[in-house]
Amino acid sequence: MQNFNLQQTLIRILVLTLSLSIHEYSHARMAYHLGDDTAARQGRLTLNPTAHIDLFGALAFILIGFGWAKPVPVNSSRFSRDKVKSARSGMMKVALAGPVSNLILSFFMNVILQIIILILTIANKTSLLNNTVISLLILILNSFIYSNIYLAIFNMLPIPPLDGSNVLGAVLSDKAYYKYIKIQKYSGIIMLLLVFFGGSILSTIMRYISIPIQYILLYPVNLLFSFLGGLF
Repeated sequence: MQNFNLQQTLIRILVLTLSLSIHEYSHARMAYHLGDDTAARQGRLTLNPTAHIDLFGALAFILIGFGWAKPVPVNSSRFSRDKVKSARSGMMKVALAGPVSNLILSFFMNVILQIIILILTIANKTSLLNNTVISLLILILNSFIYSNIYLAIFNMLPIPPLDGSNVLGAVLSDKAYYKYIKIQKYSGIIMLLLVFFGGSILSTIMRYISIPIQYILLYPVNLLFSFLGGLF
């Protein structure tokens, strides 16, 4: 059991390192595309994990399966006005870039997984799925697939500084928006309470939310490759 736990922890660290780095890089890249080079000047337009990892968020990811990285600095006043309608709409685009990148990563990791299974099926070597190396690879791919879905869902929660707060902020009226941003000073406390006291409830809610996302993102690919495998 100890070896299994160690293996799971190491896999989660690997998944965390790549997934959160891509997530934050996507924020920085979108901001740069919209005209704001603040993140780039602060060394955040990179896939280097050391530029993005937040210790507390990383520990939360390893221990309970969802977490966050250091927020990418964005200066909405630097957005190009021919690319955004307003500062808030620009912030929404930057915010969405992170979760969308996680869903894209989940999709492609699933494609890789299905390709491996298809190749083994065509070669009549499905018994190799029990091979130590291949089973470990499949375990890693599955961790990428589902962890990134959960990471996207978690970051879309409308709680500052999570991405969902900027998405919600873009659709609120001005009056509601200025009331909403006042809770940002309590965001640290809210996150602590959410993780340590509401983690199990949040995990359950996220699991239900993930079901339709899996149907849209994963199952069509799975059905396609299952059909292709059946041909052989």
